[in-house]
Amino acid sequence: MSGDYEGFLRPWAQFIAANGGFDALAHDFADYNVPYLYVLTALTWLATHSPLGMMLLVKLTSVAFDVVMAYYAGRIVGLRWPDWRIRALAAVSVLLLPTVVLNGAYWAQCDSIYTALTLAGLYHLLRDRPWWGVALLGLSLTVKLQAIFVFPALLTLLLAGRIRWRHLLTIPAVYLLCAVPAWLAGRPFGDLMLIYLHQSGQYGGLTLGAPSIYAYVRPGEQLDTIRTAGSLLAVAAVLVVICVLLIRRIRFDRTGTVLLFATFSILVPFLLPSMHERYFFQAEVLAVVAAFWLPRELWYVPLLTQAATFAEYQDYLFGTPEVVDLRILALLTGAALVATASRLLRHDREPDPPVPVQAEAPTPAPVEETARVPQPV
Repeated sequence: MSGDYEGFLRPWAQFIAANGGFDALAHDFADYNVPYLYVLTALTWLATHSPLGMMLLVKLTSVAFDVVMAYYAGRIVGLRWPDWRIRALAAVSVLLLPTVVLNGAYWAQCDSIYTALTLAGLYHLLRDRPWWGVALLGLSLTVKLQAIFVFPALLTLLLAGRIRWRHLLTIPAVYLLCAVPAWLAGRPFGDLMLIYLHQSGQYGGLTLGAPSIYAYVRPGEQLDTIRTAGSLLAVAAVLVVICVLLIRRIRFDRTGTVLLFATFSILVPFLLPSMHERYFFQAEVLAVVAAFWLPRELWYVPLLTQAATFAEYQDYLFGTPEVVDLRILALLTGAALVATASRLLRHDREPDPPVPVQAEAPTPAPVEETARVPQPV
C-alpha cells in the first residue's frame, strides 16, 4: 500500500461509498478531475459487489492502461518499421520500463491513463486523422493536467498548417462532455471548469524530486517570486522554440512530429517549477518511441530519462538515502532534451528516413492461353 493510495485514493473511495456512489460526485472531495473520479466510482461499486479489494482494482486499472499505452507505442513504431518483431519489442520496452511498473502496479498512480490517450492521439495524427488525434489529446487533458506538456506540439502543428483551427474545437468539446455527468450529479458547473486552476498552486516547492533546472536553485525567502519567474520562463521558452521551428521551416512529417512531441514532453516539465518526478512519465514513454523511430541517433535518450527519474522514485517510494545528487540527475534530463531538440532542429534539411519495405514473393507471370488450332478430321 503506497502512501498516495492510503492518503488520497482510499479516502476518496470511502467517501464515494458513504455518499451514494455516483451522487458523491456532487461534492468537492478530491483534487483530480472528474473522468478519473468516474473510474474510481465504478471501481468502488465493483469492490462493494465482488471479493476484489479496492487497492487491487485501482492498480489493475492502471496496469490495464499500461498495456494500452504499450500497444499504441508499438503501433506508432510500426508506422516506421513494418516488422512485427520491432513493434512488439517497442511495446514490451514501454510496458517494462522500471518507472512504468512502479507508477501503476506499486504506486497506484494513473499516469498511464493520460499517457495512453496521448500516444493514441499522436498515432492518429501520424495517420492523418486530425479529428481523432486532437480529440484523444483533449481527452488525455481531462484526465490529468500533465497531458498539457505536449500541447505546444499541437500549437506548432497548427501554425505550420498541419492541423486546422476547427480541429482544436474538439478539446473544449471533450472537456465539457466529460464534465456533464458530474454536473448532472449536482457539482457546480463553475467548479468543474476551474479544477485545474485550483490545482496550479497546490505544491509550494520549486521541485518535488523532479530532475529539472530548479535542482540548482535555492530560493530562500524568494520562493513565490522564483516560481512566478520560472513559469514565465517556461512559457517564453516554449514560444521561442516554436518560432525557431517555424523560421527554420522544420518539416513536420512523421519523423518531425514524433520528435516534436518527444521534445516538448521533456522541455516543459524541465522548465516549469513545482514538478514531481513522475511528471516526466509521458516524456519517458515518448523517449522510447523516439529511440525506436531513430535508433542509431537516439538510442540512449530513454536511458537518460529513466536514470534521471528512477533514482527519485526510489527515494520517494522507499525512503532510500539519496544515491545520486538531484543536480546530476537534472543534467541527465537536460542531455535527453538537448539530444531530441537538436535532432528536431536538423530535420529542416535531412530527408525523412525511408520506411523499409518487407520483401514480397515475386508474382508469377500470367500463363497465356494457347490458341486452339483446328485439327483435321
